[in-house]
Amino acid sequence: METLAADRAILDAFDEALCIVESSGAVRAMNRAAERLTGYSESELRGRSFFSQLVARHGADRAPSWSPLVRERLSVRLRRKDRTSIEIRCEIDPLGDDGGGALIKLRPIDEEASESEALDDIKEKLETIFGGMADGLVAIDEAGEILLFSKGAERIFGYRAEEALGANVKILMPSPYRDAHDSYLAAYKETGVKKIIGIGREVVGRRKNGATFPMYLSIGEIRLKGKRYFVGVTHDLTRLKRAEEQLLTFSAAIEQSPIAVMIANQHGEIEYVNSRFAALTGYRPHELIGQNPRMLQSKQTVNDQYRRLWESISAGVEWRGQIQDRRKDGKLYWASEIITPLRDAAGAITHFLAIQQDITEQKRDKEALLESEQRFRQIADMAGEWLWEQDRDGRYTYSSGAVEDVLGMTPEEVVGKTYLDLFAKEPASGAVANSAPSLIASRRPFHRVVNHYRHKNGGDVYTESTGAPVFDDDGRLVKWRGVDHDMTARKKYEDALRVRNRAIESVPIGIAIWDAQAPGVPNVYVNPALCRITGFAREELLGHSMHLLRGPATDPAALDEIRNAIAHRKSCQVTVKFYRKDGAPFWDELFISPVANEAGRITHFVSVHADISDRRRVEESRHELEIARHIQLSLLPSAPLRTAHMEIAGICVPATHVGGDYFDYFENSGVIDIAIADVSGHSVGAALIMTEVRSTLRAETRRSTNASCGPAELLRDLNELLHDDLFAADLFITMFYCRFLPQTRVLQYANAGQNPPLLLRADGAVCAQLDADGLVLGVMRGVDFKQGSIDLAPGDRLLFYTDGITETQNRQGEFFGVERLSASFMRHRGLAPGDLIKATLTDVRAFRGEPPATDDIAMVAAEVR
Repeated sequence: METLAADRAILDAFDEALCIVESSGAVRAMNRAAERLTGYSESELRGRSFFSQLVARHGADRAPSWSPLVRERLSVRLRRKDRTSIEIRCEIDPLGDDGGGALIKLRPIDEEASESEALDDIKEKLETIFGGMADGLVAIDEAGEILLFSKGAERIFGYRAEEALGANVKILMPSPYRDAHDSYLAAYKETGVKKIIGIGREVVGRRKNGATFPMYLSIGEIRLKGKRYFVGVTHDLTRLKRAEEQLLTFSAAIEQSPIAVMIANQHGEIEYVNSRFAALTGYRPHELIGQNPRMLQSKQTVNDQYRRLWESISAGVEWRGQIQDRRKDGKLYWASEIITPLRDAAGAITHFLAIQQDITEQKRDKEALLESEQRFRQIADMAGEWLWEQDRDGRYTYSSGAVEDVLGMTPEEVVGKTYLDLFAKEPASGAVANSAPSLIASRRPFHRVVNHYRHKNGGDVYTESTGAPVFDDDGRLVKWRGVDHDMTARKKYEDALRVRNRAIESVPIGIAIWDAQAPGVPNVYVNPALCRITGFAREELLGHSMHLLRGPATDPAALDEIRNAIAHRKSCQVTVKFYRKDGAPFWDELFISPVANEAGRITHFVSVHADISDRRRVEESRHELEIARHIQLSLLPSAPLRTAHMEIAGICVPATHVGGDYFDYFENSGVIDIAIADVSGHSVGAALIMTEVRSTLRAETRRSTNASCGPAELLRDLNELLHDDLFAADLFITMFYCRFLPQTRVLQYANAGQNPPLLLRADGAVCAQLDADGLVLGVMRGVDFKQGSIDLAPGDRLLFYTDGITETQNRQGEFFGVERLSASFMRHRGLAPGDLIKATLTDVRAFRGEPPATDDIAMVAAEVR
């Protein structure tokens, strides 16, 4: 009876109708589904022949043959208790090879049809819902055969639906994922352990052409009529990865930019300067960080200008102007400066961005240009053009006094020289070639020919020269007579104008000029950067306003602010979501400034566009990481531990915002526990796993303070408790754990793949390593760890560390290594544990140099008393 009850309990766990029959065909057990299908209870059929009692016919009205050793699949008519009959599919599976009976599965044929119809219905609905999505939708059965392949999947993977349907889903995977996929499905069906089902993760996909690409994959599981199906949603991450690369490029461009950049917080404290800003001011970056920009003030700029500057940026308005600052060496310099308030995701001002460009030389050039223009006006007023005469060989026989203003030479210094003596021998970059020699040789008059002279002081001089030959009565050339108009100032201005135009064309920030007097203020100029940002060609933007960029999520309030600025002819700054030509949204940091003509009338607007989409995403991510970092660091010991028998100190320095290194030390029932660990990865997930490790470790140590439960047993228990979480997160942990027993001065320890600590005896001349065999935590269950022990004496010191110390590299690619760490440990052995750690970190940073750390660093130092 107990066997029958067990059979019945097992069968009732299944949804389909099942019967167990003896080798004679007599019914031994049946589940509830079979009772509902036949109308009989198990007790009514037990001991009766299954086929003679229930089967009305088989095939052409003949009774089916029965063999307990033959697996069959039959279509029969089932005779129910209420005398009705139905067509069913009957599957016979022998139970062993010794004639121990068989398991019979019963399924109405119309249910099989409904199962197929239900599957087709679900596929149709999924295709209807997800067919228009950019993401791909792929449905497979338990064997990995593709049953549904959406339009989005066709675009992502390059296969047409008819090519993919019926194929194994492995065609969408590169090696080694495709090689492991079938075994993963088989393992899941056998064990039910999920590795990716229900968990989104980043993986690598494979297109039809063989190219691989990053994608985000989410897999769900559905059951239909007792069968399992899997539905995967894929999102192509190629553009996101490219945006991350662009962000790194942008960061490098800022650091290497020829324009000085400074970032200060809302309190006016400098937080960042690029190398150009340091070179411009003469200060090193660390001398500027934390200081107020007031330290650069020259006292030559009026206080009212500083007041207006601060009022503008405090109100969230960009400030532009020219200021005169003082370098570290006391020299003054002029800078054209733009200060822009930076806002967080909530719109609050958090920082100020200052961009400076040294215009000292431009100021000097402008002043020189003004002087030149004044001289030119005086000469023009006095009809003081440089008049000259030359003999037929081109030697000056006469020069007016204006040559002193043009070339810096007196007429006496010019007479007797040829024009070739006055020309620049090595033309400046971009200089025009002197054409006067060929014209004079042609014996024909010339007009407004540009010549390049060398001034007496070595400077370049450009003139427009007009001359004519003078012949005698016999037609022989006697001399040349002409006049040179000094155009040096105009030439420099034209060169500067060309430089400015090229600069506007080449800057990475979008610039447009609007016609303020035309209806709709259309664009009359756009630079290439604006075309790249918006995706529109220059011809598509010209003649249209920026309303061309509006979209469904464009903030109406921002548009109203722009319209208000245009209507009132004033500047404005807005951050607004616009849309590119392809419909993709982007965040535009837009600055609009009016341009007035000589009469003060606003004729144009200049708009500056900066695509800050990446920056907004980075700022939001950085804020979340800062919160995680604060939580992580708050879990570490806040102060050194000092007892009658030992003093311990530790430090953790994450390489990024959050990391996976961890240490802990505490006294529990007179026993001192020390642990140092490294969670793989530097993400928020690693920090959260570290938090779980700390909680679990402390709970286990409080539970196992007796001497019989040592570090090896604790690591074994910790591995068992954390295995599922680590395996699901695809992470592992290395850990060294030890326990100091003050009464006996014995240190018990065990290692789970962590760097072995260094032991320095009080009178020792070398460092020894403490190590014990043990696999890293989270890889497999049932791991046994080797436990070691050692006697300690007063004055003995221990140094625990993670691989962020030994794997630190210098510019030559050399590792800091255990030998250098041991030497540093011995060199600072006389310091207290906390000071010893600081001194060792200083040695590591000096070895590494300026490059930032690439891995987390954790150290714990202990001294036996």
